[in-house]
Amino acid sequence: MLTRPCLVLALLVAVGVSALAPVPAHAATTTRVSQHYTISATLDVVAGRLDAVEELELTNRSAAAIDHVNLSVVPRALGYLTMDEPITVDGEEVETEWTTSINLRVPLDLAPRGTALITIPFRLDVGLSPDAFTARLSHANGVLSFGQWFPIVSTEHEVYGLGDPQISFTADAIRLELETTSALDRDAVACPGLVTAPETTGTSWTCESTDVRDFSFVVNPRFRLTERDVGGTALRVYTETVSGAVTADLAQQALIGLSEAFGAYPWEDLVLAEVGSGGGFSMEYPRMIHLTRDKVADMYVVSHEVAHQWFYAQLGNDQQREPWLDEGFADFSARYLMGIGENQCSTRPVNSAVFAWVADATTGGDWTSCDGYFHAVFYRGTEFLTRVRAAMGDEAFFGAMRDWVLRHRFGFTTGDRLLGHLASRTDADLTPIFDAYLVDYEVVLPKRPSALLKTL
Repeated sequence: MLTRPCLVLALLVAVGVSALAPVPAHAATTTRVSQHYTISATLDVVAGRLDAVEELELTNRSAAAIDHVNLSVVPRALGYLTMDEPITVDGEEVETEWTTSINLRVPLDLAPRGTALITIPFRLDVGLSPDAFTARLSHANGVLSFGQWFPIVSTEHEVYGLGDPQISFTADAIRLELETTSALDRDAVACPGLVTAPETTGTSWTCESTDVRDFSFVVNPRFRLTERDVGGTALRVYTETVSGAVTADLAQQALIGLSEAFGAYPWEDLVLAEVGSGGGFSMEYPRMIHLTRDKVADMYVVSHEVAHQWFYAQLGNDQQREPWLDEGFADFSARYLMGIGENQCSTRPVNSAVFAWVADATTGGDWTSCDGYFHAVFYRGTEFLTRVRAAMGDEAFFGAMRDWVLRHRFGFTTGDRLLGHLASRTDADLTPIFDAYLVDYEVVLPKRPSALLKTL
């Protein structure tokens, strides 16, 4: 055992060696940054071509300097992306690097509380995407859906054909300034945070969302708009093939029920838009929902996607490694609203990562079999949460979840911390339930506030 003087000396030597050692290139980054996006874009609806310039203002909120930032650019995996103009940081051209098929590493030297402006010109030529992406970024039946479409701060990760392909963190604001190459009706552009639009027809729209971890929009020259006021929240539903009234009724019921269960909806509007594809999967974004044509008036799907406004949009999570935190809760919430139970046949752990199922980059994966993604994460996830709810009782369970959402709103959560929070809010022993449905988990109990010292 080292004596205290020897231990101190050893630590000093270690620190000195560490300070002298060469630092690996691209060694320091963080997702603890303030983000502010302004995207100026010109859209040719017929051609499906979007020419854009993104200005991303970053402020380093971590305690250490960083030398790069990782940006997720999903359109590259779909073959829609062109970047043939320089990327600049504070006006100076930089040499970027693709470290995965979708991860763009942008070098920048940023001290704590330092700010930089990254300018990224890019072009998208959008086509018909595979099923998992038809309600994300796709061009079908004259409708353009733009989801996961622009470079956004993320972790360094790879795209995957099953589950959600992108991990994102809350930005202060994301602003779209859109011009179209031909005049469209005012309601042709569905976006959250609509700031300006043509009075009747025109070519310019501005949309801005605050406190969101992503931003999406849908363009269809044949959209019809249905509007509702839900307790001060503007509900806007854009449809083509069906009346928007049924969808609006379903979304209104879900918005009211979920606000009672999990706490108030925090934004000023919620937008639902019908995309061009009749197949694939509907998709959630903060303040925005993309619905496939076969599900635009489906009660379960609308309720599930509205629930994602709490579980993902407000409470972020690693959707590749812990998809149950958003998908399990979204399925549970939809069935809770509808008063129906789960019907699952899976034996897989609820907390399985998407990588537990083999898939290609943008296609494949077992979504529907008994041990597939839906049954394991969605439906068995509901069975798990229903047992936790029954053990705790409704008052304790929903009270704990409302507090969890409020405490971590717009933040990023983990399964282990949620388990600890739930366990701390009940006298019931939840461990047998956790053991029955989860693997490789840890119950991380919340830290108790330190006692305050009184001065006499």
